[in-house]
Amino acid sequence: MQLDSTRISIRERNLLDTFDLALHVLREYFKPLLITFFAAVIPLMVINDLLIGWILDVEYRETFFYLEESGSIWRFWWDMTCLVFIEAPLASIFMTSFLGQAVFVARPSYRDVFRDVGRMWGRVFWCQLLVRGILPTCLLFLLVDRYEEFNPTVELLLLGSITLIVAFVRSIRPYINEIVLLERNPLTSRNPSAITIGKRSKDLHGPSGGDLFARWLATAMFGILLTACVFGTFLFCCGVFLNDSEPGPTMLRYAYPLAMWVVAGYISIVRFLGYLDLRIRHEGWEVELRLRAEAARQAAKLT
Repeated sequence: MQLDSTRISIRERNLLDTFDLALHVLREYFKPLLITFFAAVIPLMVINDLLIGWILDVEYRETFFYLEESGSIWRFWWDMTCLVFIEAPLASIFMTSFLGQAVFVARPSYRDVFRDVGRMWGRVFWCQLLVRGILPTCLLFLLVDRYEEFNPTVELLLLGSITLIVAFVRSIRPYINEIVLLERNPLTSRNPSAITIGKRSKDLHGPSGGDLFARWLATAMFGILLTACVFGTFLFCCGVFLNDSEPGPTMLRYAYPLAMWVVAGYISIVRFLGYLDLRIRHEGWEVELRLRAEAARQAAKLT
């Protein structure tokens, strides 16, 4: 492995260039990215359906817009949107590990990817499931009684508050997966000079808080539009092949979450490339790689 010969060109890029490069990366590694992403997404989809899928178990008439309990449509849409948004970074853990190896290795093995994530699972559990609110959000839905009336305090106020907090934290600290899985900093250390995850996150994100927030906001708006396009594509295909273009409960229950997950996968690639760009702009990472590669070559000659 030569550190100065990477599969992805290490140089500064703006946001539009990052979106474009993400498409090329997706094309180049489509199959492994699909496998590593859905290895985490499928369990999350099953869990989400068990948590809130029952909301759409209502009387179905001729068309979707004449459901007996029309409020169930908006309730499910709100809950599922918040769930997928909060869980999206967890769904990309295997993909992030794969991309981190793919920068230097042509075709990383799946065994190495899953093994590396397994080694870091304790840190992932703390940083994503606990600190980033995924586990508390899932537990929140266990408090919802499906046989009682809709409680806006739980699903609107509490869930909305968690989502806003997660969105703010993620907008200024987006690269926690990359720090945990690729840089492998410890959670805590007795050595005061050791670089923990918290210290590394502060050093990496701190100088670019405003720029990171602006990039996150632009990416979020693009993601919303792209989700609508993907879901519209599903509706179009359903109308062409099944002669049913109505967005019924089945489409909303399964196709809408799938559309969000597809977009989340693409945004995860954009986020990884943004992480590379941030390290280049602040730490001169491309220079570091070249120096380390040259040092390795000189050491090999001496031996």
